[in-house]
Amino acid sequence: MARRVKQRERILGLLRESSGPVDAHHLAATLDLHVTTVRFHLASLGEEGLVRTRQLPIERVGRPRLGYVAVKEPSYTDLVALLAARIGGTPTEREDRAFEVGSDWAGMLALALALAPAPTVDAGTLVIDALQQLGFETQSATNAFGTHSLTLCTCPLAEIARTNPEVVRGIQRGLIQRVLDDHADLLRSRYAVDVRPDPQDGNCLVQLVLRPEKDGTTSARDDGRVVTG
Repeated sequence: MARRVKQRERILGLLRESSGPVDAHHLAATLDLHVTTVRFHLASLGEEGLVRTRQLPIERVGRPRLGYVAVKEPSYTDLVALLAARIGGTPTEREDRAFEVGSDWAGMLALALALAPAPTVDAGTLVIDALQQLGFETQSATNAFGTHSLTLCTCPLAEIARTNPEVVRGIQRGLIQRVLDDHADLLRSRYAVDVRPDPQDGNCLVQLVLRPEKDGTTSARDDGRVVTG
């Protein structure tokens, strides 16, 4: 069974890399498989909607040749990018609107996240826990003189940041801000968040800078700054 799965993945992978339809004989020769085995996997992939057939030009007398192409998987990243591009307004206005979206998103995910921080938790640890539950992986974390530096990877918004960095900034800032605001009583302080997403390879350096409140008032809030990039 494991061998069949591997064969199937190799066939699908080759079709996805191809710029046009590929016939069973070419697939078999390229992957060093029997053509009957290739056709078996192609039939299975076709039934699942992952592969479609295309008529190929007839090179000699005989039955028509069939080519196979991989069905492009729907990209939710593309959809979000299109929506981001149509928010409108100035970059600042787009970031502000995306901030509200990020905050609302965090509110929707509140039950799913199910954060249960300890009474002694700090803001940096709280943010790490929330982001990890959303699919980010923490590569490293340091804390020096109140500054938390986090290195994250597999950022799901990295592709959108290439064309709409202000929208990603707003979403991330709103998300993290909501998490911190919802736990302000536990943290015994409030924080402001600034995010700079890295559009290069999905790796994000997140720096959280904390400053104490002045005179214990909310008008002079602690400044918690999250910087990515």
